[in-house]
Amino acid sequence: MKLDEYEVLLKNISIELNHFLVSRGASKDIAEDVVQDVFVKVLEMDLILPPDKIRPYMYKIAKTKYIDLNRREARLQKILQQYLIPQQKQTREPHTEDKSKKLQRIIQKLSPGDQEILKMKYIEGQSIDEIATNLKITSPGVKMRLYRLRKKIKKGFGES
Repeated sequence: MKLDEYEVLLKNISIELNHFLVSRGASKDIAEDVVQDVFVKVLEMDLILPPDKIRPYMYKIAKTKYIDLNRREARLQKILQQYLIPQQKQTREPHTEDKSKKLQRIIQKLSPGDQEILKMKYIEGQSIDEIATNLKITSPGVKMRLYRLRKKIKKGFGES
């Protein structure tokens, strides 16, 4: 199989994957992000899988990436709701209290614009395109800002 044919096969499978993820409940943006990650990973591999093995491999990677993304989003949603939406004080364990205060300080140190982006994405549930339209910036710009904000929050906790 020639390299051009292989890339066409990957492209066709990527389109199938996108439809598969959307049919399973993923938003169009999330599905496109997951498929892009899978496509790039397959293209960066040192070996070329045979045509009969590439489709199952790509589906498995896409499923895993989608599950991981949902878990991360759910965890971030919970954390951001806890600190960006005023709520009644809840009783927490002392260890959790320390982390909560630390996260609250980290989020408060962010600029109001950064806090707004986090709120729009994780509390209001707006898509990347909606945020981009509201803030009058590009979609990749929104993605990059969210990526950097997640890194800042992790760095504030001392995680790599």
